[in-house]
Amino acid sequence: MSSRRRDREKPYSVRPAPRRGVIVVLAAVLMIVMMGFMALSVDVGYMFTMQSQLQRSVDSAALAGAGTLIEGEDVATGTVHEYLTHNPVGLQWKEFTEGNTADNVDKFLTKYGDGLQLTIGEWNDTSGQVVAAEKNPTTVSVRMTYENMPFFFGHLLGRDSFDITAESIATYQSRDIMLVLDLSGSMNDDSEFNSIGKLGFDHIYSNSQQMYADLGSPIFGNLQFDPQYAVVNGPTPQSSGQAKSSVTYRGNSVVVKSDKTIKQISVKTSNGSTYNYYPGSSLNYTANPNKEIRYVWVTSGKNSNNSDQVQSFDFDGQRINTIKTALGLDNLAYPYPGGSWNDYVNYCLGTGQNNNAGYRYRFGYFNWINYLLERQYSSNSTPDLWKASAQPITAVKNSVDLFIHFMQEGDGRDRIGLAVYNAPNGDGLLESTLTENLPFIMTQSRQRQAGHYHNYTNIGGGMTVGREELQTRGRKGAVKMMVLLTDGQANWVNGGVNNNAAKNYVLNEAYLCADQGFTIITISLGAGADKALMDQVAEITGGVHFNVPGGQTVDEYSEDLTEIFRQVAGHRPLKLVK
Repeated sequence: MSSRRRDREKPYSVRPAPRRGVIVVLAAVLMIVMMGFMALSVDVGYMFTMQSQLQRSVDSAALAGAGTLIEGEDVATGTVHEYLTHNPVGLQWKEFTEGNTADNVDKFLTKYGDGLQLTIGEWNDTSGQVVAAEKNPTTVSVRMTYENMPFFFGHLLGRDSFDITAESIATYQSRDIMLVLDLSGSMNDDSEFNSIGKLGFDHIYSNSQQMYADLGSPIFGNLQFDPQYAVVNGPTPQSSGQAKSSVTYRGNSVVVKSDKTIKQISVKTSNGSTYNYYPGSSLNYTANPNKEIRYVWVTSGKNSNNSDQVQSFDFDGQRINTIKTALGLDNLAYPYPGGSWNDYVNYCLGTGQNNNAGYRYRFGYFNWINYLLERQYSSNSTPDLWKASAQPITAVKNSVDLFIHFMQEGDGRDRIGLAVYNAPNGDGLLESTLTENLPFIMTQSRQRQAGHYHNYTNIGGGMTVGREELQTRGRKGAVKMMVLLTDGQANWVNGGVNNNAAKNYVLNEAYLCADQGFTIITISLGAGADKALMDQVAEITGGVHFNVPGGQTVDEYSEDLTEIFRQVAGHRPLKLVK
């Protein structure tokens, strides 16, 4: 039997072919791709950064240019150039850090001016374009292109540079502004005798002369501008022996004159005492009992029967009539609805401002003007008093005129309304709705006087009227604001005097304005103004408080007021429309 040998087959392992270097090659390729993406990312990021910088640059230039359009197109153009120079893109700032601004602007325009398109005109909402302005332009369009901005790595991808362009259009917004003015009685205080200590006699005197001229320099009887004592003439002599006598009434003394020897003077005073004086051979004598004199008897001359002539002068029951006759006012109608010659004479005989100024028992246009300011200030009493240059109301009116003139230099799209406090009922009063007829506002404010309707200060009432007008007639797209001026303290509300309630009323109105987005610019005039309250109102509404300090001359605070109103008029709200 034969046997077979079967050998077991051993398995063989299959080894892969050698692949050395493949990973290295692949890694190298991937690194190149990654580096390309990194380069692309860096350059794309750089492009976006440059684009953002350019957009910010043209935005600021357009806004700045629009903000200076009120000063003219040349100024606006120069402002745009300056802002573009000061806000360059990329590393260009290094080119313009030395030298003066004008030289740097020239260098900038020489190098990059070809890429600038500057258009000044008016924004058309419908077309979304800047169109030519018929009158005053309101809009600045700035389009800037920088060409051949270098890439960092772009040359690796076949591009060495890129261009960027940005455009911005800025226009200033129309404004609806309510002027809310204080017409309380204190708005003529700086023209009254009480201000002599603060402003000096010369100022009050010259201001009163101006006011007298403003009223037409009227002639009443034998009054002179400088107040004089009343000279009361005795009866006309009926015979050669009788004397022609006169008594100059000075209150606590009298000066007696006669063309004949004065034999005796007797005076009776307010306490009932009688004093006798014997001048001897004098023709002129001053009797001074140092008490207010009510009757005077002068013995001088002889009657036709050779008896002593005694002339009497009544400064008691007939004192007013006696003095009016002496002043030539006895048969003269008083010129205004309020007041009278009787009241004026009584005013001069009494105590108070006139006495403190040294003019008691004296009569003249100087203290007649003060009588009007102190006693007959309302329009109902003295309708012409708005013509008089009383202070500080005239400084306010002059500043309002300048404010409106400055507003008129704009595009004519701003509107102004006028509210005052107090109305005849003590509330606020709307004198003019919001209007583009700015000269009308000037006329309305000019023809108002201190205490025009009411003597007290209802600041909140004026704010209510201003706020309601802005709510009712304010334009949707306009910036709405209020300019609030006062020289005093809020003291009137709900038909009566209540200082705390009046202040709370003001603050409540401020919050209501803030809720509506109405900014309030407050102006406090003089030492008597409530600066703290005006600060609060401005803060609540996001406005600004301007204070004109007390103790200044009229010229000084007039200059301050003018500058404040100029700032308010010149602050034009701007917006980017593109």
